[in-house]
Amino acid sequence: MARRYRLVFLLAATVAILLVPFADKLLAQGLDNAQNFERGPGGYLSWWKLLLIALVFLLWVRVADWINRDTMKIGGRTRLPSEIWNPIVVFCFLIGFLVVISVPFFMAGFPVYLVLSFVPFLTYFFIRRSRFKADASIKQHLKLKPGEVPAAEALPQDEGAFIDFSPGGSDPAEKQANLIRARQTGGFTELKSLLHETQFKRTEQLLMDFTRDAVSMRILVDGTWHPLDSWDRETGDAVLASLKYLAGLKPAERRARQSAKLSFKSELGKAVITVTSQGVPTGERVQIKYDITAKEALSLSQLGMFPEMVERFKKSVDKPGGTIISAPPGGGLTSSWQGALVTADRLTRDCVAVITEEETETVLENIVIHRYEKSTEKNQVYVLKTMLLTQPDMLAIPQVENKEAMDLLTLQVVKQNRSLLLRTQAKSAAEALLRMYSLAGNQEQFLQAMNNIICQRLLRRLCTACRVEVRVQPKVIEQLGGDPKTQGTIYNPWKLPPPEQRVDEKGREIEFPPCETCGGIGYIGRIAVFEMISLDDNLRVFIKNNPQIAAVEQAAVKLGKKSIANQAYKLVLLGVTSLAEAQRVLKEQP
Repeated sequence: MARRYRLVFLLAATVAILLVPFADKLLAQGLDNAQNFERGPGGYLSWWKLLLIALVFLLWVRVADWINRDTMKIGGRTRLPSEIWNPIVVFCFLIGFLVVISVPFFMAGFPVYLVLSFVPFLTYFFIRRSRFKADASIKQHLKLKPGEVPAAEALPQDEGAFIDFSPGGSDPAEKQANLIRARQTGGFTELKSLLHETQFKRTEQLLMDFTRDAVSMRILVDGTWHPLDSWDRETGDAVLASLKYLAGLKPAERRARQSAKLSFKSELGKAVITVTSQGVPTGERVQIKYDITAKEALSLSQLGMFPEMVERFKKSVDKPGGTIISAPPGGGLTSSWQGALVTADRLTRDCVAVITEEETETVLENIVIHRYEKSTEKNQVYVLKTMLLTQPDMLAIPQVENKEAMDLLTLQVVKQNRSLLLRTQAKSAAEALLRMYSLAGNQEQFLQAMNNIICQRLLRRLCTACRVEVRVQPKVIEQLGGDPKTQGTIYNPWKLPPPEQRVDEKGREIEFPPCETCGGIGYIGRIAVFEMISLDDNLRVFIKNNPQIAAVEQAAVKLGKKSIANQAYKLVLLGVTSLAEAQRVLKEQP
């Protein structure tokens, strides 16, 4: 509405200014005819008069725009509606403008132009001020953000965090009804606070477990679960009813599985969540999963791989031979797979990928995609044989279906000097190698084809806004691979001080607000650490005779492989992560 009136103002003023030359000429012509007033050649417009008219116009535009915005915001409370005052302001200005360009004597018309341009503004201003004095609450409305409710008029459900919901439903009427039902439950305010807290802490998932007497909650942030304060059952039931109404689910259904999406906006931004509820033996479990928008694929160096390993990887993947990318379940395998594809040379070499109908993780620029259908004639082997007729330089296969497909792929490496990129889930590079080795029909050919196996782990990054520098013993620095002569400290996440230090000298409790960057977790985001096994003839023979994870790992270390612990401790020394976080992740190794 405000933009519409601004356009009307500008259009009216533009038309009026365009009429000035014609009006002046007509006026001059009328005077000539009436009085035989002789004029010399040339134009007869006075630049300083036009300048005064234009300045008044520009000032009027600002004034008219302010009146429009003000009446739109508080016109209902001041009883000065925009539907009345906007036409008054525009009409008066147009009358004044016609007067100033029509009256032959400028000094007579210009004052009228001024009066008609600004008297409506002065009138509005003084009426507005008198009504402000009569109703002091009007000032509160001027300070409110869009969607806020004045404290004097706020209902209980309007308290707490401000969140604008887009509820579920098949049509606008149903969505509005669901929102009204949710607001009428006793748990609407607690639900808003819970969603605001989880959004602030960059939550990936929230789990709510309902038992007979209580509701326990935990959130997943950067791959790690954190507990939240529990609720009593009455509060939890009220919050769940509000949540189900918003999602368009049935609050009374506590056994069958229900799932739906909804979105909301807060000052932290927009979020889309999937709400799933399911009855369990102890009661009910509710999962709130945040839809995380996929980010642009990052290279291995951007993911955290150190430069010397990146260089070794590039030399390996850009020449004939096979490379295996691996990570534990939930350990960022998709990111490392895409990082390997981004790091590889896809510009000067023909790269093709053979993937399923549903797979999207391998779809990147300069990779020709071939899709296959499982359990049909157009299976993986069939599509592979067809695709190989194009003589590609590099093959990217995120999933090998069977022994026939594996043998066909490794044959291309050995006989046709092609490069091959494979992917599998594993907790270590040795495990990934042996897992793919067991899938090969021709295992000797497989070992001959493979060059490097990479495995990654994810470490949480310390929040640089609240991390704490701590001094450690020189032997700790040595054990981490550092030099005690040049470094004596590492970093830890910030933690609450002990209870005796949370009160002042008068015994009053001291508040410690959570970090605005990480939400009090101490970590924000994650970084990958990598290990790489490079195969040579000696290691190939060893694997053939000793296909055991621990034995292969020891043999690779003897041949110069750097452990993943070595890479993790480098990040500790650099202050990227903490020693406790590195030890937590390393304990998960097989």
